Amino acid sequence: MKGSDKTFGEWLGVNWIWLAVVGVMLSCVAVLGYKIFSTYAEQLPYISNDHTAWASFGSLLAGFFTLTGTVATVATLLFLAHQNKAMQKVTQMQLATMTFERYINHRKLFIEQLKDLEIAHKNAFNFCDPNLLYKTIFPENGPHKCEFSVESKFDANGDYENLISEIYFRFEELVERFNVSQFNKGDGDLLARCLINFHDRVLMVEPVGAKRNGDIEFNSVPYFINIFSIEEFVRAAVKISNHILRFTNNNEVDGSRIFANSKFVRHAMMDDYFRPVDNQRIEIVTSIFGIKALESIHRQAFRMRDSENEFLLPVTFRTLNNIFSSADLVNGLADDEVLNEVVEDCIEEVGDYLQQMKVDSPNFSMVNKISDKLIALRNR
Repeated sequence: MKGSDKTFGEWLGVNWIWLAVVGVMLSCVAVLGYKIFSTYAEQLPYISNDHTAWASFGSLLAGFFTLTGTVATVATLLFLAHQNKAMQKVTQMQLATMTFERYINHRKLFIEQLKDLEIAHKNAFNFCDPNLLYKTIFPENGPHKCEFSVESKFDANGDYENLISEIYFRFEELVERFNVSQFNKGDGDLLARCLINFHDRVLMVEPVGAKRNGDIEFNSVPYFINIFSIEEFVRAAVKISNHILRFTNNNEVDGSRIFANSKFVRHAMMDDYFRPVDNQRIEIVTSIFGIKALESIHRQAFRMRDSENEFLLPVTFRTLNNIFSSADLVNGLADDEVLNEVVEDCIEEVGDYLQQMKVDSPNFSMVNKISDKLIALRNR
């Protein structure tokens, strides 16, 4: 009972003004009607046979009912206006609820698809903060607003202004770095920094699992980038970028424009990171015994050519070039049997070549140093 009284009290508190308006109108009609008919009764206290009197009485009734109808119409319009305002409030609440649900579902779908991308890449990486990535892409979205499309924005100088435009900028930067005609000293380092920027600013991912030889570390922080398998990161970067671009109704990027598995790219990065570099904040994981020595031998074998530009140590070069073409193969060197097999293949060719060379041959000293490194690895 108390609940009913409370409900009626709340209703009365909201609608008292309309009840007052209706009451005033009805009172005015009643008073005016009483005044009119009482005056008419005083002036004509008997039933008349005069048709003119009856006509006047009819006109009086017509005027009164017209006034009554007008008052009723005004009251109805006021009531409908009140109802319309109430309906507008209900509609606004419904729209607000729909916007909130759309925002929740939109964000949920985005995060679920990020999880699918992780699974598609065998959980080799995680997104650091999916909610932050969503908010960075859709900065205006929230419980009261939800947009599905985001345009790429560049300022007057051509600089990116949001994540969508940064994706296009970073992608073109990678295309330029990967597709140079010749890699010089330091180009591998510049490429690594471009990859790190893409990794941090666009993808917002972090590697999962144990470190692998060849993994890049920047300021001692591990990255999902391995110089022996750069294509792994590039494939993931292109897929994630295209997912974001599709989700925001933008054109995708063409991953085939980046030659990530180029041996020249790999050699450039190995050259820059397997020899001392001043003020180097980027480091490469090299925990396997002998990996630096083998990389040095690989680099020397690549540069030693005859007059016809043929490799002087083709077996050694091909063996090591194959090893350094994949992070999995490089990390396989942790197995002593695998390492011994590689070393023996190289020693056999180097030994045969030294027997055929003269001591004063141009490359004798370098081949002899290679032999010393290989023997040291055999006798470890």
